[in-house]
Amino acid sequence: MRTGYTKGQLEGDWAVFAKIAGFFVNQVPAEDREDFLQDLLVEMAKVKAKYEAKGKTLTEPGLMRVAKYELLRYLDKRRYRLFGLNCTHCTVAQRRECHTMRLPSECPKGKARRLLSLDKPRENNDGDKLPELIELISCNKSIDLDARLDARNILKVLPKRLVRIGYKIYAGVPLEAKEKEYLKRWQKLCPERFEFSQDHMGERILEQLRKNPRGMTRSNLANGLKVYVRELNLEINRLIKDQQVIAVRRETTRGRAKASLLFIAGAPIPEVRMVEKERDERIRQAYYEKGWSPRQIELEFHHSRKTVRRAIGLKIKVRVGKKERDERIRQAYFTEGWSIKRINRELHHDKRTIRRAIYGIKIERSDGVEQEREGTLEGRKEV
Repeated sequence: MRTGYTKGQLEGDWAVFAKIAGFFVNQVPAEDREDFLQDLLVEMAKVKAKYEAKGKTLTEPGLMRVAKYELLRYLDKRRYRLFGLNCTHCTVAQRRECHTMRLPSECPKGKARRLLSLDKPRENNDGDKLPELIELISCNKSIDLDARLDARNILKVLPKRLVRIGYKIYAGVPLEAKEKEYLKRWQKLCPERFEFSQDHMGERILEQLRKNPRGMTRSNLANGLKVYVRELNLEINRLIKDQQVIAVRRETTRGRAKASLLFIAGAPIPEVRMVEKERDERIRQAYYEKGWSPRQIELEFHHSRKTVRRAIGLKIKVRVGKKERDERIRQAYFTEGWSIKRINRELHHDKRTIRRAIYGIKIERSDGVEQEREGTLEGRKEV
């Protein structure tokens, strides 16, 4: 069969490419000639475009050189595909020596290997046909065709909803409540065929914990076993009670409770830092030893007012009546000489409440507003 293009079938540069490629196509095995021809034409077009971009002209001798390199590249690929030989890192002398050899097994590297097809027909020296290599491979996991046909016939008879439930169980997807009830109903009808109950849950939990010695949370166990957490809690609590599983409490960096880690009994348990105790100890040290105020501790350590006061031992929230509150504001304003802004910052009252407590005092004077203010300021000095 002739490979190539007839005269007049191509025009322009493609006709020149096809003419040059015709000298090299016959040096390739017959089964690869068509593919090699197409690859060679595309490679010539790429090199032509590169030359035009640089402002150069690609002559026919240049195309011959491109075809020669493409042929050598094809031979290297074929040699690697058939015998596993890679000559890209060989020296020029080694390559010349390989070209003079008849068998690839005589490669100086000694890495040649012969790739055989499993379904290729074989013959002995007498010309008798031998069985294919694929028939000589032993497999313990051969497919049971009878069981496969029986399963197909059963699936055709069963309801589609039940078949979807079976695929869910096979994929490990948790079932919904209605699907479980539907499955139980069919299990009662045909108990010998629909045994999908999750037995030995405790052993499966212990097996997962052995595979993960660093510990697992309940949610991680539920995802690994493909069950709901509420279904897992009953079995985990039983294992913890029997001292087969150990639950270790954890805390976040802010001292809040975190999901407990589960370890199998006897496994090395890493040391868990009690963040809340360390945080409270640092706050007490800053308050009692360094003499910091609660406000300064809040700003420096980025803790809330509630956390700082709880660690120090102060009352977090004190209920004070209006009279006591106003009296405290008047004492700070008149006696201690605090400004309204300082009272707002220290006693945590809004300015409206502070002004009402200060200027709302009834003073018996016969003058106007200005005299009332003067009396208030005089009272601040006298008190």
